[in-house]
Amino acid sequence: MMEIIFWVSLLLIIYTYLLYGVIIWVWSKFKRKKIDKVECYIPNVSVVISAFNEENIIHDRILNLLEVDYPKDKIEILIGSDNSSDNTDEIIKKFNQDNVHLFSFSIRRGKASVLNDLIPKAKGEIIIFSDANTFYRFNTVQELVQNFSMKNVGAVCGELILKPGLINTSGKEENIYWTYENALKKMESMIKTIAGATGAVYAIRKNLFVSLPINKAVMDDFLIPLEVIKKGYAIKYNPLAIAYENSVDSIQKEFRRKVRIGAANFHGIKNFAELLHPRYGFVAFMLWSHKIIRWCVPFLLLICLCSSAILSFCSDFFLNVLCVEITFLVLSILGFLAEKFNINIGNLRIPYYFLAMNAALFIGFIKFLFKRQNAA
Repeated sequence: MMEIIFWVSLLLIIYTYLLYGVIIWVWSKFKRKKIDKVECYIPNVSVVISAFNEENIIHDRILNLLEVDYPKDKIEILIGSDNSSDNTDEIIKKFNQDNVHLFSFSIRRGKASVLNDLIPKAKGEIIIFSDANTFYRFNTVQELVQNFSMKNVGAVCGELILKPGLINTSGKEENIYWTYENALKKMESMIKTIAGATGAVYAIRKNLFVSLPINKAVMDDFLIPLEVIKKGYAIKYNPLAIAYENSVDSIQKEFRRKVRIGAANFHGIKNFAELLHPRYGFVAFMLWSHKIIRWCVPFLLLICLCSSAILSFCSDFFLNVLCVEITFLVLSILGFLAEKFNINIGNLRIPYYFLAMNAALFIGFIKFLFKRQNAA
């Protein structure tokens, strides 16, 4: 029984990180190719941004949006300042354009509440969600909206490219992750639809927006697109709608971000649980394979470690397995120390990144369990 537990746990880890990608790659190749007719489509769009203490970047971000290749009379920018305590509001007020709107809130409530307030005020039929630290290519808005000329498309996700930061030490690992995630999105989109979106660059039809829960931390770029799927629409992935962000300066900073994301993801399961039913076909398969099992990996890793430790007392094979696991842990510790003391150890940082991100997910689950992650 202990051996079965070990092998099932290991196979689930391999499945969600590797085999699922192979399956949808093959599936996308055998999927009957249907060329979608994309017509020239120029709807009114509203870019919405929730900002908190973004004085260092918000000026350049607004300039970036004002310079996109889209008719100026068909695009507006709505920025909700979530009780910023720096000069964010003052900087936004200096823009004397009719299509730049500031909504300043006196109480910090979190991104979900800000979006719930901004979207009803938006005049565009297409809502583009973005972040204050994201920068678009000149044609990104145009690329995002083109797919909406197809009636069955309810949301479109663009591609996020991470640029090395000024003090970059973890960008390589995070870029590997994002490259793989973007490839999965592309294949899922070819088959039917994608699971969630990238918060920095995605769009939906305004009439499909469903207010986000405000009594708990949630991921807007996951729940909003899933509500679109619930209503029978597809989410398309457009790799030509490109956005840029600087990668984080360290794995430790990314760790803290992933803790927040992990807690919010677990909070959101209740809101999309119905989509996990087999009657939803590919959507259910995708959510189980790409999301739910992936979120279980921290627990599966612990099960593998504990079961192999027990089995090592009566099996040379599992003793060797345990040695490999311990070696992986040691390499992770070395990666942590190398980052702490600013020592470059190349690809030996990958075990550290992998375990750190799964540890963050585990802590996120603990925060979800004990309701320690609030909406703000």
